Amino acid sequence: MSVPASLAGPNLAVRNERDEASTYYAAREPWSEAHTSFTFSIYRSRDVKLGLRQLAGGNCAYCESRIGGSGAREVEHYRPKGRVEGIADHPGYWWLASEWDNLLPTCRDCNKSLRQHIVTADMTREEVEELLAQYPKQSFGKASQFDIVGARALTPACNLEDEDPLLINPCETDPALELCWDLSAELPIVLPRLKENGPSAYGAYTIQTCALNRAELVLDRISVRRQLRAIRTRVLEMLESWEGDESILETLTREIQGLQSFVHPDQPYIGMATAFIEAFQAEIEQWLAQEGLEPIA
Repeated sequence: MSVPASLAGPNLAVRNERDEASTYYAAREPWSEAHTSFTFSIYRSRDVKLGLRQLAGGNCAYCESRIGGSGAREVEHYRPKGRVEGIADHPGYWWLASEWDNLLPTCRDCNKSLRQHIVTADMTREEVEELLAQYPKQSFGKASQFDIVGARALTPACNLEDEDPLLINPCETDPALELCWDLSAELPIVLPRLKENGPSAYGAYTIQTCALNRAELVLDRISVRRQLRAIRTRVLEMLESWEGDESILETLTREIQGLQSFVHPDQPYIGMATAFIEAFQAEIEQWLAQEGLEPIA
């Protein structure tokens, strides 16, 4: 989508703010944790928040949960603008503070470092609900975390292409290439996709950094998966009663086509829904092939 007017160039306000920031950081070289980061404001403009909401259909770019009707609650900087966790002499990617391509809409729990419970694949729903009754002791969430492979960009003169970020940017990389779902488990847990050399490093880092298996998020996914499973159950029951009845095939086609509503851009948890639908469609295609029938379009 197009860049919001408040960030689009040439823009005097954006240029002035960046010039002020450049002067601010030049006066504080070398950078240290004792310095205070420059305060940017233009990236929070109303048209930016609206644009980010439209960009992700009102969902969080990381966890795909619904953010709410008031627009993006958090304007997330993919490359953190104020500091980088674990690197004391890095001032943050301040020169990207108002760059549209560096902004994402996120929920509070993905964006900030908050105390949260993390769910593992071997846990039951009852165990998770018991966990929520306890006060969490550890903090999770992206905040200023941004690990990379390659040469770290320290100033505007550095080449960002030398960096290979471990955090998935869903606007640049299809998360399904690095993430997968255990659809048979009691709880809908996201996992790093298995690659030739083991689990995806990008998937593992993104899951950990954004707390994509935090307790309340995992429980919230259950309602969407329940709806998908209900459709699958109805379809499988129809297949069991198949005796050459063409009307069953028509109903079957409508049910399968109806699954596409779960992957509309304004729906939550599209990644999980897509994985479920693809696995289910493979089941249907196998059954149709056994019956000598044409695939459903």
